[in-house]
Amino acid sequence: LKLNKIQLDTKSRVEGNIKSGNYKFESICCAICGSVDSELLAEKDRYGLECHVVICRNCGLVYVNPRMTQDSYNQFYDGEYRKLYIGVESPAELYFKARHKKAKKIFDFIKLAYPTIDFKGLNILEVGCADGGILLYFKEQGCNVKGVDLGSEYLRYGREKHDLDLIHGSLKDVPQDFIPDVIIYSHVLEHVLNLDSELERLKEKCSEKTLIYIEVPGVKNLMKIYKMDSLLYFQNAHVYHFSLTSLTNLFSKNGFRLIKGNEHVRSLFVKEGNAEQAILKNDYNSTLNYLKKLEKKRFIYPFKISSIKKKIKLAIYRLLNIETKRSVLTN
Repeated sequence: LKLNKIQLDTKSRVEGNIKSGNYKFESICCAICGSVDSELLAEKDRYGLECHVVICRNCGLVYVNPRMTQDSYNQFYDGEYRKLYIGVESPAELYFKARHKKAKKIFDFIKLAYPTIDFKGLNILEVGCADGGILLYFKEQGCNVKGVDLGSEYLRYGREKHDLDLIHGSLKDVPQDFIPDVIIYSHVLEHVLNLDSELERLKEKCSEKTLIYIEVPGVKNLMKIYKMDSLLYFQNAHVYHFSLTSLTNLFSKNGFRLIKGNEHVRSLFVKEGNAEQAILKNDYNSTLNYLKKLEKKRFIYPFKISSIKKKIKLAIYRLLNIETKRSVLTN
């Protein structure tokens, strides 16, 4: 990626923390099947940071190995992650509005699966809520909302600017008396190191009727968003890269059942079933073939209709922006 000054400075700090040993790393096995038999896919992420991405030959899960320890990630998220990811020093209303707009897609996805659901009065919990942009939308629909996140600056922004109930921490820090009807993980689960522990805590927080919305960047959905280039997709903060199959494998083995899902990945789960009877599907060949096919055809992306449309829209936007500035200056 082309990085701005804030991103370059942040990247330099991350590299300094790694070189000094302040950020520590650990080697892991596959979080789904426990295998250590893996194949290397990438050695750097989209920011140019060293990041070894592998695919499990036994079940097809794509993950980072070795990865930073939990303490190192906590420090990274609180001080550097958003600056590297977004390229701004502090939370901005533009980012908040983007998350608020995104919430409607989550709302519509749930409504499509449960057309008769009435959101008024429901308890909505978001894990990894950032500034609470998604939660504000649900609050506007009459829901009771609560969020948790590790980024203190973003939490403060949501509390002070939008009066949202946001807690610094993780799922374990949610008060026991808050029983959620819907739990949202929007682009969060790919950051969680101990997935089994997270899903065990998730089971404790929800009832049999609780809807669990999981959205992650789909490893088989790189055509448009990532310009058919997997190296624009991989980043050091994402320790897991799920397809719908690998995500379903993870939830099935932890006692959850898939209600609805796609390769975007957007999905709905409920707590149900015997984890010991879960049948895991091997997604290795399907995922690897997709990535290989993408790599072979990556050069055609600039000539695709969708790419040309994006360039035209961007050119029009820049032109209109320039004309607006000229108008302000001349008047």
